[in-house]
Amino acid sequence: MIILENVFLNYPISDKNLSLRRNILKGIFGSNIKKNSIEALKKINLKLDKGIFGLYGENGTGKTSLLKVIAGIYQPTSGNIEISGSISSMININFGFNPDLTGIENIELRLIVEGINKNHRKDLIDKIKTETELGEYLYLPIKTYSSGMKFRLAFFTALHVESDILLLDEWIGTADQKLRDKVDKLILEKITKTKITLIASHNLDRLKKICNKIIYFEKGEISKIT
Repeated sequence: MIILENVFLNYPISDKNLSLRRNILKGIFGSNIKKNSIEALKKINLKLDKGIFGLYGENGTGKTSLLKVIAGIYQPTSGNIEISGSISSMININFGFNPDLTGIENIELRLIVEGINKNHRKDLIDKIKTETELGEYLYLPIKTYSSGMKFRLAFFTALHVESDILLLDEWIGTADQKLRDKVDKLILEKITKTKITLIASHNLDRLKKICNKIIYFEKGEISKIT
């Protein structure tokens, strides 16, 4: 269960070069720019039980901000959030990774954080090594990786973290075309094992194919649910 009551989220804007920043950000967020902050989310009220939910809207409308609030990456400026169940998120390919550690070290660290025991961890690491197809790059610091390599590492690691709630953002588009079909198939398989899935995307047709409901965002607010 995910319950959000009157949730607001503001991003502060640094005072340095404020007028320039405001002009740039105003082009993205429009009237959501207020004084020294951006109103990323405004009065969000949602109650999500079992199902697959699509989050649809243009850049800056609040889709990813909502996912990050639910994931606990951001604390809301105000409002209440109640979450029952474990969460697995595929929101940002860099989130939770240490750029100075190798691919293998980052995989193991993520599995440790998720509470996976040592024996099972070894089996999963071997499996993830094969699936990523990164070869010797797995023994190099991930700050040397391309965005596509980071995607492989993040995706195939997150794929093996079991949870009640799955959060997906459109960064899956980082995958090359050859990998994308495989990724889509694996994500659909993972969704079937998850009680609640939230998917943020610009692709409305794709959301309509796989989601039970679609939540539309405009300027940080929910405009409608279908």
